Amino acid sequence: MSKGGGTSTSTTSIDPDVKRAYLGNLGYAQQVANQLGTQQFAGYNPQYTAGEAQIEQAAQGGVGMQNLDTAAELTRAGAGYVPQQVGADQAAIQSYLNPYTQEVINTGLTDLEKARQAAVQQTGQQAMQAKAFGGSRQGVAEALTNQQYGTQAGNMIANLRSQGYTQALQAAQQAALANQSAGMQGAQFRMGAASQLGGLGQQQTAGQYAGGQALMGLGGARQQFAQQQLDAQRNLNLQRLSLMQGAIGLNPANLGGTSSTPTYSNPAAGALGGAMAGGSMFGAPGAIAGGLLGLFS
Repeated sequence: MSKGGGTSTSTTSIDPDVKRAYLGNLGYAQQVANQLGTQQFAGYNPQYTAGEAQIEQAAQGGVGMQNLDTAAELTRAGAGYVPQQVGADQAAIQSYLNPYTQEVINTGLTDLEKARQAAVQQTGQQAMQAKAFGGSRQGVAEALTNQQYGTQAGNMIANLRSQGYTQALQAAQQAALANQSAGMQGAQFRMGAASQLGGLGQQQTAGQYAGGQALMGLGGARQQFAQQQLDAQRNLNLQRLSLMQGAIGLNPANLGGTSSTPTYSNPAAGALGGAMAGGSMFGAPGAIAGGLLGLFS
């Protein structure tokens, strides 16, 4: 049989210096939290803005885009070119007629007239020798001579004018062919120029884009550095607080307190132990006395 023997009380406490540091750290944390300002962001710097403006200008109407527009206009002009029809109208033929054709005709008529007159004179002389001058035979001979002259004159005039017309027609047709060829060459030249100008415009636009992006990249790097500086300024007290927390900890093991622990006794064990002790020292009387002392102790 056993019964309770009462309670024991023990008290533990933290080092006052550690407690003081913890409470100071807590107060500093509250101060940092109350004074922490709004996070700031670095603005675009001039390089980034210049690069952005360059890309915008290139996209809306830079030199490259202007060249592309011009190339498109040249391409439309070349695609819509209609070759000149090969032919020659009367006006064109007249412009190529030899201006000396009539002089040649006049010269030929003069020569024929001289020949006619010589033939008529010869016929008259022959008629006189035949004593038939002024007769019908002379008249018939002269008529035949005049008729032959007229036929020769007409054939000569027709041949000369036909040759002149043919030459003028050929010259006009050659000129038309030359104009057609020149027109085709001009159209091909414009198409080639349009292709080259279009390629150049694309290269210029791509170059402007690349230059603008390079400027934006440099500006972005500087902006990032400026942002890091702003963040460093804002986070300085937070970093200090982090170091302080690492040094002493936000939660110490114990801030101090009191705890009670109950204690218990065993009377039978005490009586037995006292009897044994008393008997070994004083015999039977000692065992009786020791047992009583152990029972009530």
